[in-house]
Amino acid sequence: MVLFSKPIKRLAKIESQLGRLDFLIPDIVQVELERLAQNAGPKRSRLAKTALELAKIKFNTVAVAPAKHVDDSIIEYAMAQKCAVATIDTNLRRRLIANQVLVLSLRKDNLIIANPKINPKDHL
Repeated sequence: MVLFSKPIKRLAKIESQLGRLDFLIPDIVQVELERLAQNAGPKRSRLAKTALELAKIKFNTVAVAPAKHVDDSIIEYAMAQKCAVATIDTNLRRRLIANQVLVLSLRKDNLIIANPKINPKDHL
């Protein structure tokens, strides 16, 4: 939802380093957004609905293997597909870095590479 609620700065700079970014949305994240759109308070519900609408236009949805925890599914998918993950979730970011997955995150509305030790070209 953050991608849709704030303007993202430095996207062009990151793309100049990594190449064109194609954002994907895991099907389990889409389901979670749908749940939030139905059950969250007015502000979060509106953000979730907007995120869903824009994701359907701008992102491709990918099926990920179900796991006990959503984060496990995302990590397994990223490792198998050798792709980066964009997240602001601190725990997920730490687990991705520990598993040698390239992480894109936000800091002060700037898109950043969260683990520069990994060669981004190997993951995109």
